[in-house]
Amino acid sequence: MSKNIIKRTAVALAVTSAMCAGAQANDFSKYNLAGKKLIQSSAVTKKEQKVRSEATSWLVKLNAPASINAKTMGADVASIQAQAKVAQASVEQAINSMDLPLQVVAKTSTLVSSVVVNGNKRDVAKLLSNSQVEDIYPVYDYELHVADSADYIEATPLVSNGLATGEGVRVAVLDTGIDYTHTAFGGAGTDEAYAAAIADPASVDWPQGKVLGGYDFINNDADPIDVTTNHGTHVSHSVNGIAPNVDLFVYSVCGGGCPGLAQLLALESAMDPDGNGDISDRVDVINMSLGGNYGDIANDAVGLFINQAVKLGTNVVISAGNDGAYPFIVGGPSTTENALSVGAMTHPTGEESVGSGTINGEEAIVQPASFGPQTAFTFSSDDIELVYPDANQTACEAFADGVDFTGKGVIIDRGGCAFTVKVLAAQDKGAEFVIIANSNDDGTPAPMGGSDPAVTIPSVGVTFAAGTALKAGGAFNLTVERLVTSGAIADFTSRGPSMGGLLKPEITAPGVNIMTAHPGLGDGLTGATGTSFSGPITAGAVSLLKEALPERNAIEIKATLMNTANLNVTMEPLAINPDAELAPISYIGAGLVDVNKATNLPVAAWAADTKQAALSFGLVNASETVELTKTVQVKNFSNEDKVYTLSLEQRYADDVERGSFSLDYPESITVPAGQTMSFDVTATIEPTTLPEWTLTDDNIGSQDATADLTTLELDGALIFSDGSDEAFHLVYHVLPKANAAMSFTPVVTDKGVAHEVTNTGAVVLEPVFAPAVMTDDVDEEQRFDLVGASIETFAVSAEICESGYVTLTTLVLNEGITHSYVGGFMADFDMNQDGEYDITVQNGMLEWFYEPGEVEPGTAIAFTHGYGSGSGKVSNIFQIIGNNHLTLQSCIEDFGLTADDIGRATVDVRFRTEEAVWTPIATEEGDVAMGSYTFTDASNDQYAWIENEAGETVSSIEPGASATLYNAGADFMILSDSGSKLYTATPESDLNTPPVVADAEFSVDENTENGTVIGTLEATYGADLASPVTEFIVISSSSTAISVTATGDVVVMNQDVLDYDAGLTSIELEVVATDRSGNVSESAMVTVTVNNLADEASEQPVVEEPKKKSSSGSLAWLTLLAAPFAFMRRRKQK
Repeated sequence: MSKNIIKRTAVALAVTSAMCAGAQANDFSKYNLAGKKLIQSSAVTKKEQKVRSEATSWLVKLNAPASINAKTMGADVASIQAQAKVAQASVEQAINSMDLPLQVVAKTSTLVSSVVVNGNKRDVAKLLSNSQVEDIYPVYDYELHVADSADYIEATPLVSNGLATGEGVRVAVLDTGIDYTHTAFGGAGTDEAYAAAIADPASVDWPQGKVLGGYDFINNDADPIDVTTNHGTHVSHSVNGIAPNVDLFVYSVCGGGCPGLAQLLALESAMDPDGNGDISDRVDVINMSLGGNYGDIANDAVGLFINQAVKLGTNVVISAGNDGAYPFIVGGPSTTENALSVGAMTHPTGEESVGSGTINGEEAIVQPASFGPQTAFTFSSDDIELVYPDANQTACEAFADGVDFTGKGVIIDRGGCAFTVKVLAAQDKGAEFVIIANSNDDGTPAPMGGSDPAVTIPSVGVTFAAGTALKAGGAFNLTVERLVTSGAIADFTSRGPSMGGLLKPEITAPGVNIMTAHPGLGDGLTGATGTSFSGPITAGAVSLLKEALPERNAIEIKATLMNTANLNVTMEPLAINPDAELAPISYIGAGLVDVNKATNLPVAAWAADTKQAALSFGLVNASETVELTKTVQVKNFSNEDKVYTLSLEQRYADDVERGSFSLDYPESITVPAGQTMSFDVTATIEPTTLPEWTLTDDNIGSQDATADLTTLELDGALIFSDGSDEAFHLVYHVLPKANAAMSFTPVVTDKGVAHEVTNTGAVVLEPVFAPAVMTDDVDEEQRFDLVGASIETFAVSAEICESGYVTLTTLVLNEGITHSYVGGFMADFDMNQDGEYDITVQNGMLEWFYEPGEVEPGTAIAFTHGYGSGSGKVSNIFQIIGNNHLTLQSCIEDFGLTADDIGRATVDVRFRTEEAVWTPIATEEGDVAMGSYTFTDASNDQYAWIENEAGETVSSIEPGASATLYNAGADFMILSDSGSKLYTATPESDLNTPPVVADAEFSVDENTENGTVIGTLEATYGADLASPVTEFIVISSSSTAISVTATGDVVVMNQDVLDYDAGLTSIELEVVATDRSGNVSESAMVTVTVNNLADEASEQPVVEEPKKKSSSGSLAWLTLLAAPFAFMRRRKQK
């Protein structure tokens, strides 16, 4: 067994009914560790998804080389392509000969030799037996997610000074297409040109201005003209708005969605635009403003292609997503290891209306309208009269002919119609401005959303209470300012880190109201918002770096950009809140792009393990002080040695105050000219000072949890300074969770054998005892490694389950996980034990059953459904984020059972893990373990409990404290909201585990007195919950001088024979230990070395005779000196 699992035995106890009476009640609420509000079980049918985590096709990667391997193999491209065709033909033949229901939809040979097929994963997996097949990857579909910006990211100095313009840099944009007739791309910019282009949307002659090529992989034609959408045109202009002289290649890969197959084919084409197999014409930069949410590492085909492209020197820039501040929601494929994931910031020069004011002298919440004149204004009761209409107080109809609001303000009630309708109604009667009072008394103002160019007067929203005061004639002073809101994270940008722990997003750029080209407008621009536009702005920045720093490869360019990003990014614009907090590293990555600084950085630094310019430690479960070491590599591209001093900058003051994090690093480094040097940094995490863990399945699906994540994370930067100036940085990020831990010591109480359990961890231990239905050995090769499982059924009210019984299925992993969306965790039930699975219980997503936007993303649920079916029951999932186990709730009727089946229905269960959450048919690629279960009412079952010194049952153990553990003899597991490792006790199978006595060595001086203890033997236990050792027994010994007592003391028994000079130089004893259950240990050899003392005349030092005239005097002196030793010798000879 691995050291990562505490799997030990326990002694079966004869537990009396009185002892059981003292134990805690057993009911299913014990699994609700976070105390979440339960949802009602309901019947649902899963909707068809067009998002990541559900594969639409499968890429079958072949062993044959791809075109990119030709150079390293010393072969010509044609021969490589020929090998790929042979392998592809072999696989197609295998599909036919094996009669597999698979459809070949594409073949690739540039980045990866493969065939792409549609079909069931189980059928696709059968191709792994073919010698031509290396592996299988899912193909996921995704969704779509500038002049001021150029100044903001410091690109303007490079362009205006002619240092870099993107000249000669080739950029591929994978999006909806492009209006290449727009003047932004060198087109004619006329209505006629655009009309001609869309009249024949299937063909085009290249080049078209700055666009040198492309393809429409949605309609499978040569012309990627942007007809029914505008996204791709906006994105393309975001690129060349920063780097004006780049050459563009534009591929249509998105329509109603972004099919994974279209992305694969576009990536292939971008790496070989002329399609001749020679990739020397590949693009330098690829931009993908698309993705899903809750991204993970590259375990899919698109991720494989992206990583391959970056290794070949092509930077791939991908938008992080627009899903907001939900923890871990940053989207794939931007979470692919080598991709550059980009978040969004507020506009660098854009203004925002900010309201403030007082009502009756008290501060009021004022919400400016998104419509009407976007200018600053002030209205006061000292200057203008405010009226509340006698009728039509919601202003959803035109006011009566006699109503006149000329020169007045009007307060109107919310409700019944749009805000713009209300304001227009007052405006038509001469009103100067409008206040709309919220009709909901929830402390928030009327939101004032909408748009109508007919509105020409200002308006604001206020709360219900403020409206009531104003209607009563309260004094007011209301102000709206127009403030520049630069420097803050955009509230829509997706937050990280990725579920796999890698820091994503990695950098930020402006993504709010970016003015870019719009299809069909000739030279017209419109505003666009989202990471879809911060991404291509960053792609433009990368293009400038590609030109300015041609000696750097894709990994080094990415690192250079991250090393030099501006970390001064806040959660709110400083113009609105001067005290705004800095944004966390998991939100902004390395910070705001600074192209000018990047261009002038002579070095680049990254972590050796990830090749990322960040120290991403991910989720760390710690019951004691933890040290984490990473190697940093720094490459010097200049012809001079570079010397930097290092310092640590923690992001938040409370992290510093707690002292939870420290980093060991060299005081300074010297990077030789033209060389790369490496050094280690060691992060130390002290779990006892970490804040209380507050992330659970109950709040993880809410943006409010972003504050919890910020509190729990440890983040900042390792600063490299050149003299007194900060030269560059490496950001760091870790999500540490303090855990409890347990140690056990056998004890004998008045109730019999028990065990003292001590909490050796950093936080309170609150154990949950559950039956062990399955245990499995650790398999380090499995990413989601199952090590245990439990199932329990309880009697409940009909409000919870109509049948009156609820079943809880718990899966336990070797390591903790973040969001349950990171993988699929399932239990397949064979209800009639016929070898065919009938029911699956699994983790799931609430959004599966709703239309987009109807529920918050990230809401985890349990889904019980027919095996392979999308219909079933949705219920509760219980998981503490970061822990290694989760529990799934079902009702027994979900299994087709009734109350009459309790105690009679026995089933076989296959527990499994999958890379994708929705995997209704087992792939057999994840971990699998088997168990069996009988549906019985566990309401009165007791597996174990803990008592304090007074014999009272307790539910928790403080750090460093102990309690007495009793068990009922059946196999059980200990789970906890504060523990990350599984503890499994198997009393029945481990009852006969003997103690262990190790060989030992001691020493003793000759002549040592009887009874002297020269050492003590220690017995250890082959099981944590083993029976106490009762006695040490000497099986044999080579001398009677030394023996071992029953308690293990090694003592002198016969000093008379303890004589080195008599030839007793060492003593050997064969010793065993027995325990209370009668188990006997293996023999241990105890060796005692006898030390010689100078107790013989021959052992005394020789004294030379003094040179004197009288020899008789000398002899007399020697005689006296020798006399005592003669006496001693005689005594020993008696």
